Amino acid sequence: MSKISNNTAGPQSAGYILQLDRALHHLATAGAAGDVVAVEHLDDVAVLRDGKLILAEQDKNTSNPSARVLNDRSRALWRTLQIWLQLREAPEGRDCRRHLLFVNQWRATPLATLLKDRVAQSTPTATIVAALRDAGAKPGKAKIDLIIADVLKRDDDALTALIEAIEIIEADIPAAARSVVANGLALHPQADVDIIIDGLLGWLTTKVRTDWSNGHAALITRQEILLQSHALQDLQKKSRFLPRPSGDVAISEDDRERALARNFVGHLGRIAADQEDVVQAVDHFLKFSIEKHRLVKGGDVPLAEWSNRSGRLQERWRNIMRRRAREMSSSSPSAIGLAVLADTTYEHREALDGHPCDELYMTSGNYHRLAESDDVWWHPAFKRGGEDEG
Repeated sequence: MSKISNNTAGPQSAGYILQLDRALHHLATAGAAGDVVAVEHLDDVAVLRDGKLILAEQDKNTSNPSARVLNDRSRALWRTLQIWLQLREAPEGRDCRRHLLFVNQWRATPLATLLKDRVAQSTPTATIVAALRDAGAKPGKAKIDLIIADVLKRDDDALTALIEAIEIIEADIPAAARSVVANGLALHPQADVDIIIDGLLGWLTTKVRTDWSNGHAALITRQEILLQSHALQDLQKKSRFLPRPSGDVAISEDDRERALARNFVGHLGRIAADQEDVVQAVDHFLKFSIEKHRLVKGGDVPLAEWSNRSGRLQERWRNIMRRRAREMSSSSPSAIGLAVLADTTYEHREALDGHPCDELYMTSGNYHRLAESDDVWWHPAFKRGGEDEG
């Protein structure tokens, strides 16, 4: 059996995903509305303000939790220093004041620890420069020796300036990292943060790939990510706002049985409604009550809209009752009532807070809820208070 190769696209893909995660972090926490975040342009991730580079970031990813990615003579450390020194010497990097080295798995090593804790431990920069030169003086592999030699050919002033701009960032737990993004984007408290962030990362992936395929640098503005965030939140709010499909609203047989003794069923009995009408009325009444409670609790429908909607339905019912009484003056009261019931509850779907509301039970159930309190009824001779005429 031939040996299976370990050379997969996994590590490369993980590194690309990490860059998008970090790009989203910087877009969410940008210090100015006009900030632009770049991916694989000037650095792994970069932040520009007014066209000038203000932050450059190198991202280091490993799936091995015990790996010392930033070992004293590791390529990850020295190649990063080399890239940043070259960038600071180029015209586009002269305004950069922050260099972030992000590692998804932090393991302490002497040099990396000095860099990471420089400010907190008040370590003199000269001490770190000396430590770099000591580590570089040790013999090692030829390839890394060439990179180290290139870094250390700079004078102490250049190394000091770079060291004072370096921040080593270790990955936070995913929930905390997403919380930072959610706060930075001011996501609505009711928003499903994971769905929003996953949607933004999907949009970022498409944006970056499109820019690259067109031969352009992948540049994303904070304004763009805010617009995408608002669009995703609006879509999510709409899904919360919309009543669930009838089949998704469960009601028990016990609830159905108890509902048969309610007042709205009594109104149906006055017009001799058939069993099918009663069964539908009970289901719609119960499902409307369940969904109204859910939507009120969610706060996505203003409370005033529920009374306004009931008012609209009452006005429509009164008009139908008058029309049917004229058109069917020679018919029995029960026949008129059955016609009014059909006109109000069979097909009409009343809007909810200005939005289409296609679930029939949300209108039919609302009518039966009104009938429960004698705000509408079907028998034309019924009078509020339960006294029928004639």
